[in-house]
Amino acid sequence: MKKHNTTVLFIFLILATILTSCKTESKETHPDVSDISVDFDIIRLDELVAKMDTTNLSNDLDVLMAQYPSAATLYFGTLNPFTASSNLDTIAYRLGDFLKDPFFQNLQDTIGLIYGDMSDIKKEYTRAYKYFHHYFPEADIANIYTMNTGFSYQRFLFSDDDEKNALGVSLDLFLGDDYPYKRINPQNPSFSTYLTRSFDKEHLVKKTIEILVDDQIGTANGVRMIDQMIHNGKRLYILDHLMPETHDSIIMEYTSDQIQWAKQNELSMWSFFFDQELFYETNMMSINKYLSPSPNSPGMPSEAPGRTANYMGWQIVKKYMKRNPNVTMQDLIANTDAQKILEESKYKPK
Repeated sequence: MKKHNTTVLFIFLILATILTSCKTESKETHPDVSDISVDFDIIRLDELVAKMDTTNLSNDLDVLMAQYPSAATLYFGTLNPFTASSNLDTIAYRLGDFLKDPFFQNLQDTIGLIYGDMSDIKKEYTRAYKYFHHYFPEADIANIYTMNTGFSYQRFLFSDDDEKNALGVSLDLFLGDDYPYKRINPQNPSFSTYLTRSFDKEHLVKKTIEILVDDQIGTANGVRMIDQMIHNGKRLYILDHLMPETHDSIIMEYTSDQIQWAKQNELSMWSFFFDQELFYETNMMSINKYLSPSPNSPGMPSEAPGRTANYMGWQIVKKYMKRNPNVTMQDLIANTDAQKILEESKYKPK
């Protein structure tokens, strides 16, 4: 009996050691940002517009333009064609009709049901911004303006009133994958199911933080697939480090089954790209679905999602950074030699 207890204790010690090592590895991988303070606001421009007094719109419009001049000018002057005018009286007249439109009212009511409380969203932004400040201390911590653009613009970067970066987020394009987006315009490819699946609260912060990452990394230095996939791999690598608690399926905008398939088929994907001589292909018609949102990756099994080249690029960048622990995020961004990153990564697919 005593021997049995010793065995149990030994197994327990092994499990404790494994768990401790996992926690230690996680702590080493992701820096402690608990002491970092970030200052930003989420301004509910969608609510401020919806609550405007239709009997006194000129006055309310003046107040809003004075309070948030950059965001209001962008919203009333560019994002919404119904207010395409520099004259405030004209804008107020057209805005009055818009605010009374049942379509707008129903849409704003739906936004209110889903985003009446933004506290969880702000916590998620706060976590991401802390990591963002850690890795990019000179970059702006952007205020976030929520809007209702009538399904026109999902997310965008603009200059705030203090000339710093600001993020615009159209909540009408984050209503959940069960919202009937396809009915709005059945011919619009932007409302394809494989895209609208991520039009939800779970993907909102990732999709908007991604714009700040793109602002840091710019565009790919080359048109070969290897240039594009390494560039996109950098984006995914940085996003993963800004949102370390977020599941890979959200980072990649894959379903759970799709991310699992990708993880289990790295060798098959690598072999496919090699056999088809796609790494150095420059014809976008041939490589687009492996790099851009798509329901599938042509030539691969039906379970394979689109953007498989980006997933491979992410794995290559991971290996490169692991083999070069002194390389900073800025160093990674500055290195635009995709071939060199591939070679120095010593990447071997699983």
